Amino acid sequence: MPLLTQGRDNLASAGLDVARLNGQVYTPLSLADAIVAGLTWSDGGLLDPACGDGVFLEAAVRRAVREGRSVGDIAGWDLDPDAVSAARTRLQGVCDALGVAGPDQPDGPRLRVGDALEMGPERPVSVVVGNPPYLEAKRMPTALKARVRDRCPVAAHGGFDLYSAFVELGARWLTEGGELALVVPNRVLVTRSNAPLRRLLLSLGRVTVCDLSDQDVFGREAAVYPVVLGLERGAAPVYRVVHDDTPAELPAAIIADRLGHLMPVLPHDPVLHGLVSRVLTDASLPALQTRLEVRWTVSFHRAGLREQYVSADRPDSPHARRFLGGGRFSGNRELAPYAITWAGAWIDHDEERARADRNGLPPRALFDAPKVVFAQNARRCRAALDTTGLVLKDTFPLIRLREDADPDLLPWLVLVLNSALFHVIYEALFGGTRKGGRFLHFLGSYLHPFPLPDPPAGARDLHDALARSPDDPDLHARAEALVRAAYRVTPAEAAALDTLDVPAP
Repeated sequence: MPLLTQGRDNLASAGLDVARLNGQVYTPLSLADAIVAGLTWSDGGLLDPACGDGVFLEAAVRRAVREGRSVGDIAGWDLDPDAVSAARTRLQGVCDALGVAGPDQPDGPRLRVGDALEMGPERPVSVVVGNPPYLEAKRMPTALKARVRDRCPVAAHGGFDLYSAFVELGARWLTEGGELALVVPNRVLVTRSNAPLRRLLLSLGRVTVCDLSDQDVFGREAAVYPVVLGLERGAAPVYRVVHDDTPAELPAAIIADRLGHLMPVLPHDPVLHGLVSRVLTDASLPALQTRLEVRWTVSFHRAGLREQYVSADRPDSPHARRFLGGGRFSGNRELAPYAITWAGAWIDHDEERARADRNGLPPRALFDAPKVVFAQNARRCRAALDTTGLVLKDTFPLIRLREDADPDLLPWLVLVLNSALFHVIYEALFGGTRKGGRFLHFLGSYLHPFPLPDPPAGARDLHDALARSPDDPDLHARAEALVRAAYRVTPAEAAALDTLDVPAP
């Protein structure tokens, strides 16, 4: 097959085949059947612009025959001649079994070897469907990146991915009333690079997301959690999430104005859907960033530099500071809800020397002030308050007060971040950040817009009690109740929350 990636030899030697490196991971027929069956598919053509071995085309042929429509309206393209050959063989067998014209016969499905970035349908189509290739811009050859930028100016934003280009092209190829249904990574819903693409889709019609992240669609070795991203062009601008054919909706204006075009995966349960929607859209709840800021911490950018600054013993330097996360392979195990257990690493926090080494360190004053420490990657957020001046590795970002903000916000925020309620709302809004092992990603750009009510009475005292006794279940229950009361959780919503299998901190 054509080689799309850079650095293939090194990656292939690590056990990855060329197809997977090129973003070519085929879809199970059961999923393709379900996606095609869910389409309205009014009169007009159906196109899979990256058809691979033809699984979506087979699903379309089977549906067309069931409904007595022509299979000649079905078309597939692929850059890989071997994939098109496999699709032709597949469709010939299906068409023979169903008694209809086979591929490339006058009335049969149409297959072409070609690059969707250089092609386009002769006229707008009713359906664009499929599982486009996933390929990050940083792994694309320069010529391919240039072609994506030229053809797909909306999708080619920031650290874009090839699948985004197929979403943009497919949306533009649709006739009015046409439908897009593409299997893409769930990060399409949250990443900054995809924000212009989300704006485009919401401007064109109704956007629908079907979350597949809990299903083993591509096997356990897959590195992404997929969704089916849908668009009905020309329909009223609404954002829908579908679970088992049950939609939960938000007006497009809410997505655009209140959520900054982030697309949450709303819970299936209608009570929880109502809770999450209310919290995310309640203008009376100020965003975290109005009074607090999330800051990045210490990173070392060159091989071998870390060893010059970090040690197991206190360095002989006036800039020696205790360093959280500094031990090699220590991960984020030094942080638990309400508790920090320093493992003994030290850093020579010499800002002048670091500048000379072309690796700036954050100012020490950033760490000396009281701060909330949280784990960047975790199945559920873990946070604690530090007032001892610990310096933090970048696996532990920090949150500090903006000027003149209420100091009680910090212990209150620790209660909120450690709560099950926060997890449920964050999972809905930022489930697209999940990484291998279902770890969520916590960053400033995600936390800054999060709704944060004022600290209620008793929040600081309860936090201090938990800091002294972080394993006390009664204190945890009281903290959860206080957080729910601040977010005005109703008894019905609380009962629904209590049925969820929320990960342990």
